[in-house]
Amino acid sequence: MPRISCLRIGVAVASCIASMAGAQSVDEVLRRSFTGQMGDGTLGSTARNLEGVLEESPGDNNALAALGVVQFLQSGELILQQTYTYGGFNLPVQASMMVGVGGMGQNIAFNPEPRPINHAQFRASFEDWIAAVARAEATLARVGDEEVKVRIPIGLARLDLNADGTADEREQLWRLFRALQTRFEPMQADADAFEVAFDRGDVAWLRGYCHLCMAVGEFFLAHDSREAFERAGHVFYAKNETPYGFLKGERKVADYATGVDVTDIIALVHLLNFECVEPGRMEVARGHLLETFRLANEMWRWYDAETDDDREWIPNPTQVEGAIPEARITQEMHDTWLRALGEGEQLLRGERLLRFWRGDGERGVNVRRFFAEPRRFDLVLWVQGSAAAPYLEEGEFTSDNLWRDLEEAFNRGTFRYMWWMN
Repeated sequence: MPRISCLRIGVAVASCIASMAGAQSVDEVLRRSFTGQMGDGTLGSTARNLEGVLEESPGDNNALAALGVVQFLQSGELILQQTYTYGGFNLPVQASMMVGVGGMGQNIAFNPEPRPINHAQFRASFEDWIAAVARAEATLARVGDEEVKVRIPIGLARLDLNADGTADEREQLWRLFRALQTRFEPMQADADAFEVAFDRGDVAWLRGYCHLCMAVGEFFLAHDSREAFERAGHVFYAKNETPYGFLKGERKVADYATGVDVTDIIALVHLLNFECVEPGRMEVARGHLLETFRLANEMWRWYDAETDDDREWIPNPTQVEGAIPEARITQEMHDTWLRALGEGEQLLRGERLLRFWRGDGERGVNVRRFFAEPRRFDLVLWVQGSAAAPYLEEGEFTSDNLWRDLEEAFNRGTFRYMWWMN
């Protein structure tokens, strides 16, 4: 009898705990997970907490959206962990980004025992990254057409940078943001208060970003990067396996006290000349880019329909309460960007040509054929123009003044807005 009573009490306590967890909003689960009040504060623990919410409510759009965001952050964490594992942050180029006032701290970024990496492992890291991004996109694709609103304290997210299975306050995302740029200098109090009211338009935005990332990964894997890895990979990895080990020696041609030989950088640019070894991936990359454009238009349909004004990640022209202070989208920006999206999609479909930057301007580059009929990719020859020769045609061009219109609309900051607006 006592054993039965104990069993009943245990079941009752377990049910009580489960009901309390289920009663928490997704907002609460995210904040408590990011700060280590639920679980250990890692992204993996946060994802498991959200998966627990979905087990109770499989159709919870807020939980799906939040999980997709966390999984996308995990894909970025994966890159950082791989860089750390192979000693990338030991080198001057990367270490300079990770150290400084409010930065991650060299004690986290520096790996005292970096592992060797060969070209096959290097390519495999891209495969793993694409798979991680695809997982996030698949989760976000499950979000229905109903409204979404979940507050994401993004600055409090912690990245297990050194892959030791833990994530403390030194590894918070806001510290990485501060280390990578100089325009904004957030502090802990700013991170505590910074939230994004992630909505249905933002779901489409992040899905588009996922497809853009996968397009970049597929484009890279379509080409053979072995020679660049072996001759210049030591710029990025402390122990890349190479037949040119002498390049890692102390004697350099010209490093100007930076620790990086300038000739290695020149060689790296020269070696951005890759044979296309998996042409099928080029069409896959084009498909991802087309999906990026489709989702960019979808996100603006959602944004334009919004009537609230609440910590918007990307505000429409009538909204002023952006998550990023003073970040506004004017009607001119909105309209010019949508026009650029339309013409970009036409380029990928081969319905318009990109006017050639050399010659008499009477022919243009068929971008669709660049993906459908891939050849050796040589960055320098593309800039020079001769690599475009196989894809030159006569036909209808994109607007000659489109870039000028974008620069005017975005006050000469088109590239900065481009990374934000997708």
